[in-house]
Amino acid sequence: IMKFVPVNELPKKKAARHKLQDLIKEFCDGDYKIVKIDLDKHDYKSPKACCSTMHTAVKRSKRPVKVAIRGNDVYLIKL
Repeated sequence: IMKFVPVNELPKKKAARHKLQDLIKEFCDGDYKIVKIDLDKHDYKSPKACCSTMHTAVKRSKRPVKVAIRGNDVYLIKL
């Protein structure tokens, strides 16, 4: 049976919004060939989710960047 549970306010969204295109541009303009993305527990549900989202953002940016995942770490690589 479905019930109502009273609450005082709506909980905040789980994940924060990120400006991925700005991050990709910053990486491309920088001097490093490979960078590891430092994930906070509030950023993405899992490293795989981050990798997938970052891959889509890189594809849309049309920049020469590859996304790789190794274990629980996500990397950006300049091509």
